[in-house]
Amino acid sequence: PIYAITMIISAQQRLLTLSCGSQINVNPTPLRRDDINSPWCYTFSVSPVIIDDDVRSSSLPPRANFLATQVWPSSRIASTIIEQYLDPSWKVCELGCGPGLPSLTAAMKGSEVIATDLDECALEMVLAAAREQGFLVDQRFQTQQFDLTSRQNVLPDADLYVMSDVFESSNVAESAAYHVQSILSKNSNSQSKRRVWVFAQSDRAQRETFLDVMREAYDETLEWSLNQNPDLDSELWLCDLDETAVEYN
Repeated sequence: PIYAITMIISAQQRLLTLSCGSQINVNPTPLRRDDINSPWCYTFSVSPVIIDDDVRSSSLPPRANFLATQVWPSSRIASTIIEQYLDPSWKVCELGCGPGLPSLTAAMKGSEVIATDLDECALEMVLAAAREQGFLVDQRFQTQQFDLTSRQNVLPDADLYVMSDVFESSNVAESAAYHVQSILSKNSNSQSKRRVWVFAQSDRAQRETFLDVMREAYDETLEWSLNQNPDLDSELWLCDLDETAVEYN
């Protein structure tokens, strides 16, 4: 079973014990720095911590992906929009969650959440942050290992699926398009509507691979949208964002 024990070193840095026995340095990373009520996640820190005058450095466990332990600009935008527009009655599933800031933001809004990622270390970080923020009551917040590049895996059911900056390669982009199509295809035979929100920076080359596949299989007029006000009745929204315009307040 996944578990995590957190030792608070300072307001900025903590030592997280993973289920594999490894200890990693993590920082609580809030959506808004000066708001004590802001949702937050853990991010991996390469900076050493000092415990009883003992300087301790940490490294990620084997096979852990550093990229999956950091909060990227699109994740901040996704979290901000979720905080503003999410219907708390929607069940949310985040794909490629990494540290899970959008998932934790949705949980703070009151939604039931499933945060998914291939990286086990990232999932343990998400679970530890969810536990400390009180989101594990009644199993309303869960994590699940999910390989986005596998087309054999079946996604958990949800009302809203969120992806932010997951297009690391053409394989991931093409597989993500496959899963989005699979999600939306269920709408024709269901009374409940499934929605997908995809967030990607304009400089991510592989996002165009995703768009090309979606155009061919779903809608040839599909485009990335600069409008950051989602249409809550639409089943698919592709949010375009400029990394230089993201506020780290």
